Amino acid sequence: MTCKMVILAVRDDETTHDECIEYMYDEHAPLVNDLPGLEKYSSSVPMDPEKAGYDYVAQLWFDGPGAMNEAFESEAGQEVQQDATTFLDMEATKMIPAADEKTHFEAE
Repeated sequence: MTCKMVILAVRDDETTHDECIEYMYDEHAPLVNDLPGLEKYSSSVPMDPEKAGYDYVAQLWFDGPGAMNEAFESEAGQEVQQDATTFLDMEATKMIPAADEKTHFEAE
């Protein structure tokens, strides 16, 4: 079962939105890309971050929950988590593990 980590990231009080996004793309994303077992990584920036309450949204896909846990427990995973504390408010940032369920919706 494929799973992903959805991250709703909030910058810390000492970082502007623009600084947060620049750091995320230039410094943090390359660390994330080094996670073992990472199958796909995408991020988006809300059009109105103040209204959304988040500075960016990231999605990290893995082959399954075990692979995701191993990635975050690895040395690279520890580095990613430590780096996040340098520019994000970790209490306000939400990390949501989610399973990709194959759900079909039919248009009426």
